[in-house]
Amino acid sequence: MTATHLVTAEDLLAMGSDAPYELWEGVLKNVSPSSARPSVITLRIASAIMMFADNHRLGFVASSDAGFILNDNPHTVVAPDVGFVRRERLPVGIPVRGFFPIPPDLAVEVISPTDERGDIARKQELYARAGVPLVWWVDPENRTVAVHRLGHDVVVRDEAATLDGGDVLPGFQIDLHRIFDI
Repeated sequence: MTATHLVTAEDLLAMGSDAPYELWEGVLKNVSPSSARPSVITLRIASAIMMFADNHRLGFVASSDAGFILNDNPHTVVAPDVGFVRRERLPVGIPVRGFFPIPPDLAVEVISPTDERGDIARKQELYARAGVPLVWWVDPENRTVAVHRLGHDVVVRDEAATLDGGDVLPGFQIDLHRIFDI
């Protein structure tokens, strides 16, 4: 029988910001750079969320450079393409060093052509188990967004729809054709 050493959030942090990994239940998961189209779409979504959140002083928006701790046992650290945390959940502000110590309130994942469906489903399961209230899986190829609201059925929106922030980002809306028309 072979013993498996589980990696901790501290181990991942010690690898430095160039380490191309997330940490899924104590196991390193390789993540690679995104394709051009998903990257542009990510920036469009992040910009809209950031402007709205800043204008309404709602919270903090982070890029895929930031890790969010979803679980401490075993450690799970993910880096969504865009992450948002409500201000009241971080009353002392953003940590100076280290990962966000809590899961995001909104995780936006923009699917790249190299992303595998099994990995997408598994990562969504990690978000759900951590209690992330809202996850958007953006599919540039099919020009759709799968909206996962905790405790609700998945709703898929096409490019003709408007996406809203629900209870997480009250009042936020973005027309999906704006993010897909490149």
